[in-house]
Amino acid sequence: MVAGIVPLIRHLYSLFFYLALPFIFLRLFWRSLKEASYRENLLQRLGFGAPIDSDKLIWIHAVSAGETIAAVPVARRLLAKGYDLLLTNMTPTGRERVSALLGSDVENRYAPYDTPGALARFLRRTKPVALIIIDTELWPNMLHYASARGVKTILVNGRLSEKSARGYGKISSLSRPMMEALFRVAAQSETQGTRFVALGLDPQRLLITGSTKFDVEHEGYPNAVSDFLSPGLRNRFVLVAASTHPGEESLVLSVLDQLKIHIPEILLVLAPRHPHRADAIFKECVQQNFTTQKHSDGNVCAESTSIYLLDTMGELMAFYGMANVAFVGGSLVPVGGHNPMEPASFGVPVLMGPYLRNVQDIAQQFIDEGAMKLVSSGDEFGNEIRLIYESKSEMAIRTEATKRVMERNKGALDRVEQMIVEALGT
Repeated sequence: MVAGIVPLIRHLYSLFFYLALPFIFLRLFWRSLKEASYRENLLQRLGFGAPIDSDKLIWIHAVSAGETIAAVPVARRLLAKGYDLLLTNMTPTGRERVSALLGSDVENRYAPYDTPGALARFLRRTKPVALIIIDTELWPNMLHYASARGVKTILVNGRLSEKSARGYGKISSLSRPMMEALFRVAAQSETQGTRFVALGLDPQRLLITGSTKFDVEHEGYPNAVSDFLSPGLRNRFVLVAASTHPGEESLVLSVLDQLKIHIPEILLVLAPRHPHRADAIFKECVQQNFTTQKHSDGNVCAESTSIYLLDTMGELMAFYGMANVAFVGGSLVPVGGHNPMEPASFGVPVLMGPYLRNVQDIAQQFIDEGAMKLVSSGDEFGNEIRLIYESKSEMAIRTEATKRVMERNKGALDRVEQMIVEALGT
């Protein structure tokens, strides 16, 4: 690589980011029209915040809610070892999950934008000894300036799709220095690890640990709302459609009308990925003549209810614990799919659509074992639900297959904890 080209490219990248900041803040304002929380703590995004006085501070970065949930077991292990923790997110839903699951045990802030100024202010005020990044949220300046200050950067649940790897490969003047700045990478699979090495990661810094998302902590979730819901769930067949995006709810609703003919006792628990969309989804459900309740209304689920709209954060696991079958969204539309391990941890048969870029390696294990089926149309969706309902043997086969995949992949959390402790020399 030509000497000096790497700093030049990073400086050009930084200049572009500075020029983009007004538009980024305009986008935040636009989003805040639907979610007012996007207007809060804006200065944190520029690296401002109260100084943290700790010589054992670990910075954990998790983009949004899904990554935060994956970070929580790791965070609890590190808290138990006496470390102080700062968790950062990019979204209000991520911050909400930190507050709900870890409370005052950790410092909770927005991550600084990837500009030299914001990173310098942030690192000067926090002085972390390590940065743990959940999944693959890699930013050139974040990695560069953390490494320059001697912060050991560790990637947990590392994953790179084939498409993402090709994209990084096209900007090697940015991606190779990022790989070189990583102190350790805990990859989800051999295939994922190979992609990191191909981009410039030192093979000695790579460990194949699997995904900590397989080490799901239930924490009594199945009982958390069971008394509240039990009258409406008595003898019901519960379909949970979770983390849904625009377009997916409409497909599920179109199938529900036909399913009710064959499964009169079916109850659809509908949990959109972004709860601020709940009012619009509720109207759509009512317009299609479905008896619909919102969880936030605080009323016990009625036996006559067809759709129970989960419009709150943090309670989805409780509903997975009561489900007969689950559909995991972001997969019927080109989002890339969300976490199938949460319903699978209860032995619940899982359905997903064909868009699995974010979870491909993990989803493939469930598919190969016969634990997960892919659907791409309303007819396929409805047929799979009916098959599970009508055949106790099919339900049992899929449940056992789901449990086998989960059991086979457990232990990543222990391996990640050991890797972090060894990296920090404690």
